[in-house]
Amino acid sequence: MIATAHTNNILKLWQPDGTLIGTLQGHAERVNAVAWRPQSQAIASASQDKTVKLWQRDGQILQTLAGHEDSVLGVSFSPDGQTIASASRDKTVKIWQEYGTLLRTLEGHDGPVNWVSFSPDGQTIASGSEDNTVKLWTIDGELLDTLQGHTDGVWEVTFSPDGQLMVTASADRTIIIWSREGRPLSTLQGHTNLVSGVSFSPDSQAIATSSNDKTVRIWSIDGQLLYTLKGHNKGVTSVSFGPKGRVASASADGTVILWDLADVTLENLLMHGCYWLSDYLQHNPYVSRGDRTLCEATTPSPVPRRSPGNEGAGYPN
Repeated sequence: MIATAHTNNILKLWQPDGTLIGTLQGHAERVNAVAWRPQSQAIASASQDKTVKLWQRDGQILQTLAGHEDSVLGVSFSPDGQTIASASRDKTVKIWQEYGTLLRTLEGHDGPVNWVSFSPDGQTIASGSEDNTVKLWTIDGELLDTLQGHTDGVWEVTFSPDGQLMVTASADRTIIIWSREGRPLSTLQGHTNLVSGVSFSPDSQAIATSSNDKTVRIWSIDGQLLYTLKGHNKGVTSVSFGPKGRVASASADGTVILWDLADVTLENLLMHGCYWLSDYLQHNPYVSRGDRTLCEATTPSPVPRRSPGNEGAGYPN
C-alpha cells in the first residue's frame, strides 16, 4: 500500500496497481509529509496547519498533535511505533508519545527543520535543516553532534535499515553518505537541481534520490550511479523504496510513479550502457558523426505505473 500527501489538504491511499483505496480528510492546509507506523495500518501526516495527525487507514483521526508554531514539514515514527518525531519550520523538533503527549522539544537549529528520522535501534534521532546541517540527538533530547558538509539546506536525512549508515539530500544538489558516527564517507553528484528526497533499499545496498531536475536516481552505497529514472514532467518531491525492487516517486506534476527495478530487460540494459557511453560518444574526436547519435533514442527507465499524487509518497515499513 502507498500513502500520498496532497496540496489540497488530503491524503490518499493506493494499491500498487494504482487503485484508490481511500481519501483521508481533516487537515486545514496542505499536507507536507506522511509516515507509516511500523507493523501497523496507522499513518501520521505533517501539515502546513502546524499539526500532525494520526490516522487509521479507514480515515478515522486517532490524535491531533498540536504545539508547533509554524508548518510541520516532516514526521517519523520510532521503530517500535511508540514515539513520534515532528520537524517544523519553527526551527524545532518535537517528540511525542503515540497518544499525543508532548515529551520534549529539541532546539538548536538556526533554520527551519525539514526532516527528522529515527535510527533503526530507536536510540538516535537525526534532523536536517535549512541551516545546512544535520543534528544527531539522543532519544532523551541530548545533542550528540552537528554534521556539517552541505553548502545549502538539508531536505532529508535517513538511516540505513542495518543502522550502519546515514544519507542526506540537499538543496546544494548533492547527497552525502555518512557513517553512523557522523563521518562523511562519500558525496554523490549528478542531479542538476536540489535533491528533495532520499531512501535506502530494504537491504541497505542501494539509495534512491529524487530531485527538482525531474528525475529519480538509483545509486549503489559505494556511490556508483545505477539508474536515472525519467518520467515525471515536473520536479520530483519525494521517493521511497518498497519491497521487491519497487520505488515510488511523487512529483509536482500531480502523479506518483511506481518503478519496478526488477524489470531489467535487454532494452533497459542497453539504455543503462548508453548512459555511461554518452559522454564518450559525444566528445571523443575519433568517433564518427554517425556513431555520435547511437544512443539519442534511449532513456534509462524501468517500467513505471502512474497514480495521482503530488507531495509525498510512502510505503509502510
